[in-house]
Amino acid sequence: MRFNLSVHRRQALAFALAPALVGVALWLELRLASASATRFLFFAFSPAVGLVALVGGFGPGMLALLLSALASDFYLLSAGDLFHVDGPAEAIALSGFIAAWLPMTLLAGRLNRHWREKDRQRIVAERAAARADRLEQMTAALAKAVQPADAIEACVQEAAHWLQANAGAVLLVTDDGSALELARAIGYPEPLRAMLAHVPIEQAGPMGDAVGRRAPVFLDSPDEYLREYGGAAPSLYPREHQATIAVPLITSAGVGAVLRLDFHGARAFDAEDRDLLAQLAPRAAQALDRTRQHESAQRARAEAELLRQRADLELAERLKIEQALRSSEVRYRSLAARTSRLHALTAALSEAVAVEAVARAVVQRGRIVVGATAADVLLLVDDGGTFERLYADPAEGIGTRVRAERGLCATDALTTRAPVFIRTFEEMQERCWLSAAAAADGGYTSSAALPLIVEGTVIGVLSFHFTVPVSFDDDYKALLISVAQHCAQAIDRARLYESAQRARAEAEVANRLKDDFLSIVSHELRTPLSSILGWATILQRPSVEPAVASRAVQSIRDNATRQAKLVEDLLDFSRIVAGRLMLDRQHVSIRDVLRGVCETVLPVAAAQGIDLQYSDVPEATVMGDLRRLEQIFLNLLSNALKFTPSGGVVQLSVAVAGSQVEIRVSDTGVGIEPEFLPHVFERFRQAEPSTSRTHDGVGLGLSIAKQLVEAHDGTIAVFSEGHGRGTTFVVTLPGAARADEPARTWSFADSEEEAGV
Repeated sequence: MRFNLSVHRRQALAFALAPALVGVALWLELRLASASATRFLFFAFSPAVGLVALVGGFGPGMLALLLSALASDFYLLSAGDLFHVDGPAEAIALSGFIAAWLPMTLLAGRLNRHWREKDRQRIVAERAAARADRLEQMTAALAKAVQPADAIEACVQEAAHWLQANAGAVLLVTDDGSALELARAIGYPEPLRAMLAHVPIEQAGPMGDAVGRRAPVFLDSPDEYLREYGGAAPSLYPREHQATIAVPLITSAGVGAVLRLDFHGARAFDAEDRDLLAQLAPRAAQALDRTRQHESAQRARAEAELLRQRADLELAERLKIEQALRSSEVRYRSLAARTSRLHALTAALSEAVAVEAVARAVVQRGRIVVGATAADVLLLVDDGGTFERLYADPAEGIGTRVRAERGLCATDALTTRAPVFIRTFEEMQERCWLSAAAAADGGYTSSAALPLIVEGTVIGVLSFHFTVPVSFDDDYKALLISVAQHCAQAIDRARLYESAQRARAEAEVANRLKDDFLSIVSHELRTPLSSILGWATILQRPSVEPAVASRAVQSIRDNATRQAKLVEDLLDFSRIVAGRLMLDRQHVSIRDVLRGVCETVLPVAAAQGIDLQYSDVPEATVMGDLRRLEQIFLNLLSNALKFTPSGGVVQLSVAVAGSQVEIRVSDTGVGIEPEFLPHVFERFRQAEPSTSRTHDGVGLGLSIAKQLVEAHDGTIAVFSEGHGRGTTFVVTLPGAARADEPARTWSFADSEEEAGV
């Protein structure tokens, strides 16, 4: 139809063009005729006739040929006279012109019809190809849809695009078929979109008719809408929408949706538009039905998968419950066995009294409780810097000491105050490389080092070793920690028992020493007092010789001095014990101190026939109390002179080594037995029994000397090779840092630990 319309228009254009072209050709012919001698050339009329015949066909060509013949006759052959020629030549020329162009016009008409047919076929083919391509694109877009929303989107977009609609929508029919619900809309204003959200079928107008008729409804203009529906539902179909289409999308279950298209201008829907919608509607319905089924299948699959997962979960829960029941049974049996073993361990620990017996019970019984191959108990000694192996099973290295250094599992447990669990030998090599060497020798793979903690203090480490890898789960860790706690409590109880035993023994020794001390003090006090009383009685006689009186006075003076020295020692001991002994520290020259002490004891040495050797003393200064330093060395020299027989040697020497000053007091006296050396500096301790002593004194001099040396931040030591081989006392004092350092006062009460009390 559109092609026929264009053909008619072209023919009308050719009929209108024929007079115009003939007029132009006549003008050219007149110009040519005036410029040449020939009046009849038909030079311009021929192209005009041919052009009109080619454009319009036979009819317009014949019109152009007739007009050209009349114009030639009237204007060129006989000016002003129609159908009149001047001679035969002109008549022949005019006849020849008409005769020549008549068949040409017929031929041009044929060619024009042939070309028109070709054009028609080409246009038809192009339109068919375009429609096929359009349908292919629509089909592809609908085929790509997976969800119903995708199919709806493709349907409304493709239809609106190919029909050039200004707005479009897809409304779904509700399950009960009573209303339409908007699924997708494009190009509609928001108020109309809101109205289309839910539309009852009886109020839907053309859309309701499309559902009822199950056929498309085409409204070319508002007038047609008024004729069909009488102005019903004007809000759903405003007048700005001049044309409307409502196409039902029929699925296997009936009308599932309605496609609505609206156009702002009036439009006559031709057969091609209807055919396009006729092919689009079933494809869109199939896509909608397919995607709905796919969605339903996906939903069913998801529900089935959910049911399967629930079933698997229930099955897994049931298996887990069964496994838990089996594990519970195994755990109960294991717990019963472990409880029995722990009971045996507790019984063994309760029977053990000594620390070594406790360690033996822990290692032997505890190893059985935890299922270990080997075990050992390490106690901290030397202020926590060394481990002493108290007991081990196998019994190797009992009593040996090992420094608490990095690389040992026991050191790691000591440092972290937490159990150390080594699962594999590789982990042991990485964390505890020193323990790994011992583990390699014993063939151990896993180990557990558990700190023994008593009242927040680590007293040692309990270790278990295994020849197979151990996972150390929570229950097993709890068992190991429980065994360690039992061990720590038992060892602490045993140590307390041993401490009580030692305290009892020490109390007995102290009691015996007290008795000895009282006996010695009584003897030492009574002896000079008896002498004083005896000489005083002699002096009371009426006649006493001067020599005897002088001797009596000297004896009384000597015994009083001796008794005063004894009382002074007792007072110093009392001050030290009470923490009331004061030190007035200042820079003191060791040379001056020793010179004064030697001058004091030199008469005594000479009287006893003892050689007092005093070598050159280097210049050395210490920070100390001059009087107390003199008391230290006076006690040492007096002790040496007391136990050195006549003809013996007492030697005093001084050496300076770095910041330390070392003073040696050596004698060739009776010496000290090796078993008594550790007790030399103890209070009231003497090597001779109280009943057979040959030397006076209460045994406080060396103890006081030791306390005073330590109060000066120094040390004192004693060496002797045995009875009759002499004794050497070595006093080491720190040198003074600066000669101009101000003096300071020190008291035993400032720090009992520093004073050694």
